[in-house]
Amino acid sequence: MKKTSFSRREFLGVGAAAAGASLAANSILLSPEPLFASPLSAASDRVRFGIIGIGMQGNWLLSSAIDLPGVECARACDLYDGRHTLAREITSKPDLPVTRRYQDLLADKNIDCIIAAVPDHWHKQIVVDTVSAGKDIYCEKPMSHTAAEGAEMADAAKRTGRIVQIGSQRVSSLICKKAREMVAKA
Repeated sequence: MKKTSFSRREFLGVGAAAAGASLAANSILLSPEPLFASPLSAASDRVRFGIIGIGMQGNWLLSSAIDLPGVECARACDLYDGRHTLAREITSKPDLPVTRRYQDLLADKNIDCIIAAVPDHWHKQIVVDTVSAGKDIYCEKPMSHTAAEGAEMADAAKRTGRIVQIGSQRVSSLICKKAREMVAKA
């Protein structure tokens, strides 16, 4: 039977893999099996995400995420107007809602999960606020500046039951998965 939908957990995992794979694909030519058997069809089957931070890593994450079947960027957040324009260009949506306040994305009931590519000192606050708003989150590394911040983030995830994934492209990329398989066979 063909898979026609996937969970937020799978979306976050595949999003991380896509981000890593997109960075390495130009230099390593491997052919991993397809991620999905068929695209999603119903609008209700779509995962709608908001992205906070469209800068250096954020624009790559946005580009990778929107290439996944059944995934749609619903809203973008950045402090700079130029990055609002960039988000609209990447998504090919001239009317993509943009904001400077990440809390606007957290309040949007049409957004299922968040991708955060913000400066490191914002990671803890955005992760805690996102899971407290009832949304799952993929956040770039490092997780936190201190062990106490990391513990606060982990406690918030446990308390809310939300999914938190911290990016580590080299670990979660499809290319590393393929390399692990090759080493295991040797």
